[in-house]
Amino acid sequence: MSPTSAHDVRCMMESLACLLRPSFLNLLFQYRRLFHALAVQELNKAAVVPIIISWVDAVLARLGEVVSFVASAMHDRYFDDKLPEALRKRRDEDNLRAAAQLPDRWDSVPSILTSEKASPAAKRLALRLATDVPLDDSMVSLLPYLTDFMQHTVVQLSECSPLHAQHQSAFQERMNCAMLLSLFALVDSTISAKDTETDVPFRPYTLATVMRLLRFVMLVDNKLSVQTIVSPCPDLDAPQVVLILWRHFVPWTWRLLAECNGSDSETIIFLTSTWLHCAFDSDPQTTISMLSTFTGDEHGKYMICAYLTYFSRLLVYLSSAPRPRNLTTTQTDVLLKTCRYFVHWSDSDLLGIRKSSDCCRYLTLLFVYLSCIENGHDASDYVTHAMARMQPRSLRDGWKQAIQESSTFYDELEKSMSNTRIQLLGDKPDRNHICKAKQFLDFLTIECFSNVQISNQKFIIEFLEATMEYLRRESAKKELPNLFASFLSCLTAFQRGQPGIRVCDAPLLSDAESIWQVAMDNTTPELAMASAFALHIILSRRLPESLTQVEAWDYLRNVLLMVGSQDYLGDESPLALVVNPTICDALSQLLKHADEHAAMVMQSSPWTSHLQSALQRIQSSDDCPNLDDYSSWLKKRISKPATDLMDQIARTSDAGELRQATPAIDIIPCRIDGLFQLVCVLRAS
Repeated sequence: MSPTSAHDVRCMMESLACLLRPSFLNLLFQYRRLFHALAVQELNKAAVVPIIISWVDAVLARLGEVVSFVASAMHDRYFDDKLPEALRKRRDEDNLRAAAQLPDRWDSVPSILTSEKASPAAKRLALRLATDVPLDDSMVSLLPYLTDFMQHTVVQLSECSPLHAQHQSAFQERMNCAMLLSLFALVDSTISAKDTETDVPFRPYTLATVMRLLRFVMLVDNKLSVQTIVSPCPDLDAPQVVLILWRHFVPWTWRLLAECNGSDSETIIFLTSTWLHCAFDSDPQTTISMLSTFTGDEHGKYMICAYLTYFSRLLVYLSSAPRPRNLTTTQTDVLLKTCRYFVHWSDSDLLGIRKSSDCCRYLTLLFVYLSCIENGHDASDYVTHAMARMQPRSLRDGWKQAIQESSTFYDELEKSMSNTRIQLLGDKPDRNHICKAKQFLDFLTIECFSNVQISNQKFIIEFLEATMEYLRRESAKKELPNLFASFLSCLTAFQRGQPGIRVCDAPLLSDAESIWQVAMDNTTPELAMASAFALHIILSRRLPESLTQVEAWDYLRNVLLMVGSQDYLGDESPLALVVNPTICDALSQLLKHADEHAAMVMQSSPWTSHLQSALQRIQSSDDCPNLDDYSSWLKKRISKPATDLMDQIARTSDAGELRQATPAIDIIPCRIDGLFQLVCVLRAS
């Protein structure tokens, strides 16, 4: 049968499931005993009793072939398709003889695995039929047979001369080992799920046996390099498919990492990379939807450990000599999928991952080394997203650990930022350099708001100045609002998080007039830009000229009016609910510290009166019985800041020193029209 559609495959699998039910197999073996007994009676007077083969043996032999074929996901490189007709007939005869060697009872089939009298073909058939052992207490009895058979197989492999992977006998051995490993993993997982107090899966020599068989199946040439460890196998054959596409095996191997030596852990990471590349669709939403299968209490911590180990191997490759300039397409695919997992985990705080300094260490190192290659932009955004969710203390500890682990950490960071700074100061920086500059700014924003102590602050000031120079020169370009939002957030975080820094020594960064003007230099205010500008106003220690303050008032007031009238749609709609309290506080700050004439202009504007009416309408919306979700959330979010703003509008200005308090900040990673953006807002009280 050659399935041509998903429906054909489903029907075939349902039929096979019926045939492999323990009750049906028990019935088959009963018929087998009956026909064997009848045959023995007929041959009672024969001098030499031949091998007795019944129709049941033919069915069992064929079932073994079908199980093997299905286990390889009906792979188009399954070896049977290439056999010549003569060898195919010989194989069929061998399978019949193997079926004839099976015991009389179905529940005794696993004992063939350790029998010294059974042929290799009989053991192979017994193994394939044993995959139908029910997932209950009977599996405990199967484990010793599988363990002994694995050790016997390893001894056989060590005694044989190396065979090329394309050879039929070697292929069959690899297929046999793949099914043996898959069944052993399933049995061990089922038993371990009932024995939650046991962390070590089995004895050391069993672990060595498992890893030897795993290398035999996965590594055709039995070699791994720094590069191939993190490079998935591009073209799977049937034995590799058995391990990769049957979902229980790879998560099971993650439990072994803590007990493995270096070469064994590399094999598991290679297996994991191949699994990520081949077992998941490239669509991010499809990948994330699969997470619920693997991230429960049973596999969650092992999965995180495995992916951190993958990061460590990837960092070795990225820092190796000669340095890679790009990641391959398959390497990038695996990296992006892994990073999406960390985004998912950090968003949901699975197993308290936000407190993990190890995660922060690897994410920090990974960001720096990805900045040194040409195609690391997409992955860097995911790394930044995950870092934005981590707790500040974890980020500080992770930064210290990164410096201790990599002696070239600072050098690599400064070198990469210096190259990007030079490009910004050049005549025509391309889009990749602008994207990389934005990512550096987002990275520094997270570190500075987390009070990470960066020893060399001069190169940060130089980078900020180069960015500001570029923004002033190219303010009309379409992609600049996102860059400026990141710049303003980074500047605000740097001034706040590094006490004692004299930014006034940097002329462009001390020019509040120019910074504010560039911030307001777009006709349609973007929320990320407006939020960064509002937070900068709140935390700023100096204000520009009064006219610029009035312009800023008009700018943020219009944004708040647009939020109240639900003018922000799509991805910006939920973001509008998040940033509106920060914008309210910034307006209060402007009005509070404006001089008398500027405050009068702000208060007397008809649009300010319109804003007051809109805020009052939002606060009194309880009278509306059919309040939509947006309006309901807007009222909850804006209630107190709006009250403070209206009180400030009603009072006269209080021009004086800007407040020196350091309110708590929330960093919110999001995507607006597919582009990654960090949004920094005041933490809700």
